[in-house]
Amino acid sequence: MAAAADQPPANPMFAASNSSRPTTAEKLNPSAPVEPLPTSSSRPPSFVPSRKSVSASHQDGPRLSTGDNGVAALDFQGSVDSNNDLPSLATIKEIEHYHVLDRHGKSHTFRSLYTGKHVARRVLIIFVRHFFCGQCQEYLRTLSASITPDALLRLPLSTFIAVVGCGDPQLIDMYAQATNCPFPIYADPTRKLYQELGMVRTLALGEKPAYTSKNIVKTSLDSILQGIKQIPKGLVNKAGDFKQIGGEFLFEPVDIQSPVHAVQWEDMERTLERATRENNEAAAAAAAAAAAAAAAAAERKRDSSGSRLEPDSDDKETGVGSNSKGTIKKEKKIFGGQGHRPSEASIDGKNEEDEGEEKRVTWCHRMKTTRDHVEIPELMEMLGLDGQGEPIKDSRRWSKALETRKGTGLSMAGRMNTMKAEAGAGA
Repeated sequence: MAAAADQPPANPMFAASNSSRPTTAEKLNPSAPVEPLPTSSSRPPSFVPSRKSVSASHQDGPRLSTGDNGVAALDFQGSVDSNNDLPSLATIKEIEHYHVLDRHGKSHTFRSLYTGKHVARRVLIIFVRHFFCGQCQEYLRTLSASITPDALLRLPLSTFIAVVGCGDPQLIDMYAQATNCPFPIYADPTRKLYQELGMVRTLALGEKPAYTSKNIVKTSLDSILQGIKQIPKGLVNKAGDFKQIGGEFLFEPVDIQSPVHAVQWEDMERTLERATRENNEAAAAAAAAAAAAAAAAAERKRDSSGSRLEPDSDDKETGVGSNSKGTIKKEKKIFGGQGHRPSEASIDGKNEEDEGEEKRVTWCHRMKTTRDHVEIPELMEMLGLDGQGEPIKDSRRWSKALETRKGTGLSMAGRMNTMKAEAGAGA
């Protein structure tokens, strides 16, 4: 990053006061015409802030910073006074073909996360910070304990959650294990989605939320240890931009009556069972084929009197021999690779040739500090779920979580409650 790009813009107040002082030449010859001084700015000529939802006080003014990936982002040195204007349909249309990466590094369009044949009709996309952020990990742990895929899919309008981080996709498995998150997780290392959706950068900590049980020292130490463990893999510096903060965006149908392939829980349950069975069978077949290939290789080595033989082309391509080549290809086609969670393959679909129904953002929240995610009670209310989550011991923080509403918009939760009541009355 260039040093000049990290400098704050000139303060107009100081510029005005400096320009009002007469120069030595003006004192000697006050009648001489004064030529205007050239103006300068630390911002590149092409930079125009694209989000009215971002503002800050003059003490913590924005600074333009451009990362190695060429993404320009508003950079703040303090808390961000960002509002929660809903992204327009034009903005959603512009970014729908941006790409995110799954845990295997496979590319998917952003649109495929929230619409498609096997995607729930309502999808909440949670943008988190870097993959070592202990605060965001605490948030997902608390969320996962209160909101389950089963509860979401049984709502009158099928609902689901997807998570997007800004680091290397190779860290997704570590992140999923650390958070116990049952929902699919993706990576946007370019941070282009963050930028276009109006999320900014800051290191301001903010107040301690109710979803965080650990103190800041503990979460910081955990983050450091996670980074140290990634040194052998070369991923210690690939968790993502430490200043990038996220938010939550709910995608719902533009037309609730639009003809779609509704996601029924019974069908989903059968799909999950079949996917798990096929995954286990494919893994067992691969293990058996690998053992057979190893035995055959050992036999060839003995027959050649100790001379080393190169594996055949099938061994090089699949690592398990020619007999299992078809099995492995089938397994990759279904799951995107061995160990792929059935929830990603079935619930989140990825049949990207199916355009699906049009969606829009009906509710959203952008973080102002590094631990400013929406509290669980508000999230459950907005999604249309019963309950408020698990209360915490700190009554002051819990009361604030119950009373405060950070997000903006109107979700279909109210309409779903009416549908639920009508269904109950009809029964």
